[in-house]
Amino acid sequence: MTFVKGITAWQLLERMGADAATVAVRDQEEFHDEFEGLLFEMDAYVVSAGQWGDWAWVWEHSSWRCFDDPQLISDISTGSAGVFLAWGEGPAEFMYAEDGQLLSAFSCYATTELRDLAGGAPSRFDSELRKHGADPDTGDYGPLTPRELYLRLAEGVGVGLAANDLLTEPVLSAQLTPP
Repeated sequence: MTFVKGITAWQLLERMGADAATVAVRDQEEFHDEFEGLLFEMDAYVVSAGQWGDWAWVWEHSSWRCFDDPQLISDISTGSAGVFLAWGEGPAEFMYAEDGQLLSAFSCYATTELRDLAGGAPSRFDSELRKHGADPDTGDYGPLTPRELYLRLAEGVGVGLAANDLLTEPVLSAQLTPP
C-alpha cells in the first residue's frame, strides 16, 4: 500500500497515473463485478483508494508499481511525505520519502538483516526501531517479524487504515495506466 500525507485520494491516484476514465466510487460489489477478472492479473493495475486522517492511501490489487519502481514513492511524495508498505504474503518492505527524496527503505526480500537499503537519511528511524526492540547497528530485528516492525514504523509516522475501508465500504477505485 502507498500513503501520501496532505493530499486527497483522488490526487494520489493522479500522481500514480490513474486512467481518469476509470476513476469512480464503487461499493465493494460493484468493484468486484467490474474488476473481478483483473484482480489477480499482475499487469492489470487495479487500485482502490481512500483517506485515513491526513493520509491518502492506494491499495494496488493487481500490480506492484511502487514495489517494482522505488522512484515512484519519491515522485509522489513531492511537497509532502510518502510511505510504501508491503506486508502481505509476498516480501515485506517499507519505504519512506519526503518532498521527492527517498529517505529510508527496508526490505526482508533483499536481505535478512535489518538495514536501511537506500535513502538520504539512513538513521531516520533508528530511535523508532530501538523502541520496538530492533538494533539497527547489528541488523537484528528483535522480537518482531519484519512485517510487524515495518507496520510499526508506518504507524509511527501516522499511517493507518480502517479494515472496513478495504473490505466493506465503498471505495474510490481505478486502473493505473501501464508504465
